[in-house]
Amino acid sequence: MKRLIPLLIAAAMALPAAAAVRWLETVHNFGAFKEDDGKVTCRFTFVNDGPEDVSIRAARASCGCTTPSFTKTPIAPGDTGVVTVKFNPTGRPGRFSKSVTIDIAGTQGKPRQNLTIKGVVIGSSNTLRSRYPVEAGPVKLRTTQLPFGTVLKGRAKSAFLEVYNASETPVSPRWEKVPGYIRIASSDKGELPPGEQEVYSFVLTPESTALYGILTDSVFLHIDGMEPLKIDLTAILEEDFSRLTPGQRAKAPMIELEGDRVNFGEIPADGGVQTRTFTIANTGQSDLLLRRVYTIDPGVTVTDVPAKVKKGKNATVTIAVDPTRLPADILNARIQVISNDPESPITIMRAVGEVKPD
Repeated sequence: MKRLIPLLIAAAMALPAAAAVRWLETVHNFGAFKEDDGKVTCRFTFVNDGPEDVSIRAARASCGCTTPSFTKTPIAPGDTGVVTVKFNPTGRPGRFSKSVTIDIAGTQGKPRQNLTIKGVVIGSSNTLRSRYPVEAGPVKLRTTQLPFGTVLKGRAKSAFLEVYNASETPVSPRWEKVPGYIRIASSDKGELPPGEQEVYSFVLTPESTALYGILTDSVFLHIDGMEPLKIDLTAILEEDFSRLTPGQRAKAPMIELEGDRVNFGEIPADGGVQTRTFTIANTGQSDLLLRRVYTIDPGVTVTDVPAKVKKGKNATVTIAVDPTRLPADILNARIQVISNDPESPITIMRAVGEVKPD
């Protein structure tokens, strides 16, 4: 054992000492800069604090927009090496963070180092026009239309709106006239920095409104120094029948309309508002709830709609037509009848006719 210890000491002394590479910085922040300014460059410097030469074997960027270059010759003890990183902002507005992986030969412990560049690109007018075609003062938006599609009662659904700050100063977006069934969430703290994008999540909770069928509404984006911008919301609210058991379906109401159209015939152009009626019957085993009976056709309204029709009973609904508000001489309006009949939750009645001059 006594002979072994000196041998181990001698072997350890014979090994080359581990080289130590010390980076002066591993993260560089370019801050906010304009896309039109072109490529930006930074330098990462390291010191060889070890007793042996070291060399950079490779530098790999995480994105094609980032190009690294480096000192090719070995770096002697006490000398410095440099990695230069160039970033191309063309077509890349907004916040970015890119990494460059450096492989170093001749050092032990950390032969690989990750360098990071980051910043915010303030997009050029051409880039922003294609990505955010809606201009609203200092900000730009991808759209002013938020379609939610079909939303079942009892379930929430989200739609997303992107807002980009195209100015060189922070802005503070505010939302006004927000309906009670809409909740708006974002990650910002009330301020959107220059050159950055915020994605606002609009969450629709249909239980917060008694409305069924087509929903059209709006909210307003307000930023100091500009007129409020209207954002249109659309959705189709439907009842969720997926949880009904076979027994519940067997005892459900059943809707039956009196034909599929109401014929107004010839409508006098100056004859004032014309009315006709149609019948809704319930041939099922429980009360038929009329969630909504309506039309979006101009000049046509629906009145006298009962809240429910008891089993085995029927109800009469009135259609009123104002010929002065019709968009054409031919009447072909679509009346939607929304009910709690799980087999036919939406049924259609048409109002037809032709406007004739007196």
